[in-house]
Amino acid sequence: MSKKILAVDMDGTLFNDDKTISKENIDAITALLDAGHIFAFNTGRPNHALREILSVYDEFMRDNVYILGHQGVIGTTMKTNDTLFGDYINNDDAREVITEVLKSGFTCVTFDAEHIYTFNDNKFVESYKKLSKEQLVYLSDINELKDKNITKLIAIDYDHPENLQAFKDNHEDIYGDRFESFFSHYAFLEYIKKGTGKGDGVVKLANHLGISIEDIVTVGDERNDISMIKAAGIGVAVANAREELKAIADYVTVNDNNNGAIAEVIYKFILN
Repeated sequence: MSKKILAVDMDGTLFNDDKTISKENIDAITALLDAGHIFAFNTGRPNHALREILSVYDEFMRDNVYILGHQGVIGTTMKTNDTLFGDYINNDDAREVITEVLKSGFTCVTFDAEHIYTFNDNKFVESYKKLSKEQLVYLSDINELKDKNITKLIAIDYDHPENLQAFKDNHEDIYGDRFESFFSHYAFLEYIKKGTGKGDGVVKLANHLGISIEDIVTVGDERNDISMIKAAGIGVAVANAREELKAIADYVTVNDNNNGAIAEVIYKFILN
């Protein structure tokens, strides 16, 4: 049996709605790891923040577990936190988009490998902090980001997400050759470096480990998971996924994120 990679999204996929991982999923992942396969968290969350969240799960502290964080932009080992790769936005380009996002009236959150920054102090930031359970650094001047290795940025508008879509559409000609842009949540419009993303991240991991694309299985629920669903040998959408993700997936699970969707995938495609 060939060694396989299972790369999964977190929120709405591996996590239950209460942001925990079910025993059913943990037991299945443990069986996958015991069999010598690779497990990767492929997530929009920062690597350091996810490590903190996962610190209560001893089962994941293994040599064959990886984190592909910041939308697959930074790859690290789970056990030793070694960095395998990192793709960063040109700093001038990042500050250009952030300036335009703020000028357009949106809340903005941006990231480097170790920190999350914002220029706003409002209800949207408070909602983001509650959802992500992450700490933010408040900045007063965009030039405080100069020379930082920025991984991604998010424009946020919970009240009028349609304005985010209009911003994306209206700026595609300006930013499309330098950025990938997508929604990771109905109110989150994200920008990352052109050519990167969750699909690119899992392919980089496979290349690093000498595993073929055909032996990659990916699982997700949102629009930011499209690239990894397309990149994998088998791309899976969970039952609660967006319809546009289901439309391109090779398989849609019977179970949703609250009912062991990842365990279903493991026993169907890896430990069958």
